[in-house]
Amino acid sequence: MTLTKNLFSEIKASLSTKKDDSPYKEIMKFEPGKTYAVRLVPNIADPRSSIYHYWHHSWNSLSTGQFVTTLCPSTYNESCPIDNYVIKTYRTGSTEEKEKMKPITRKEAWMVNAYIITDPSNPENEGKVKIIRYGKELAKIITSAIEGDDAQEFGAERIFDVANGSTLRIKCESRAGNAGNARNFVTYASSKFISPTRLEGVNEDKIEALHNGVFDLTKMLKTKTQSELQRMLDQHFFCIQDTDTEEDVEDFTTPVVRSSSLEAKSDKVQQSNNNLDKIFEGVETATSSTSSTDDVDDTDAKLKELLAGL
Repeated sequence: MTLTKNLFSEIKASLSTKKDDSPYKEIMKFEPGKTYAVRLVPNIADPRSSIYHYWHHSWNSLSTGQFVTTLCPSTYNESCPIDNYVIKTYRTGSTEEKEKMKPITRKEAWMVNAYIITDPSNPENEGKVKIIRYGKELAKIITSAIEGDDAQEFGAERIFDVANGSTLRIKCESRAGNAGNARNFVTYASSKFISPTRLEGVNEDKIEALHNGVFDLTKMLKTKTQSELQRMLDQHFFCIQDTDTEEDVEDFTTPVVRSSSLEAKSDKVQQSNNNLDKIFEGVETATSSTSSTDDVDDTDAKLKELLAGL
């Protein structure tokens, strides 16, 4: 093998701490006062994974002060130690215990691949496939277009047709918070699909490349074992430390590519998740730190801030 300057440069680059390989960089960032245009891209190889529906926990660590987050196992129909602790405390805990657990959140979210038509925040994304991570407001709009009131006009066959389908216009608006909450909220309620049109500059070869280039959404977030989740709760809520604390903090705050596939949720499982959501909503403080009606933005902002500092 010939030793070249390029070889040594690559070795040196391997030591870099930059997060260029983080899947988080593939997620679209939205800013208040701007409007984005995208077309949803299906996962041809695994159509059921075209939309990834999940739940996640997050809070500021009581031992380090860092923002920590994790995928909730209820996403793939398994028990979660964090859910179990909150439910038990909600039902039988003391007033002090209930007050202490309020910062622990459980949020519902979705992800979908999208072809970016216009991105006023990051124009370099235009013409590429990125991931849209969204909460309940956009979920309502997308679900309505697939199987709700707007399904007759649109339907999955139109909103997932990149070449001849419907563009999703995402309008990101800021509005004042409620009394007692000085922070502004971000709403996507005015977002909508528009009538189907032919997308210029997209031929069959381009469409095939887009379909082949989608991200496997089921592998964007790391799954943790029951013991790992209990350890997260012990370290960052009960402040029980061990020798691997530093490694685990990084693990909990950085999305890692690894996950099991998401199976279709039964009505019984969905009802269980709805009940869990209501319990968590019941214990959150009235002055929640969430600055968005779509929930995911505050988590994204915290992750972006944390990753920028690493």
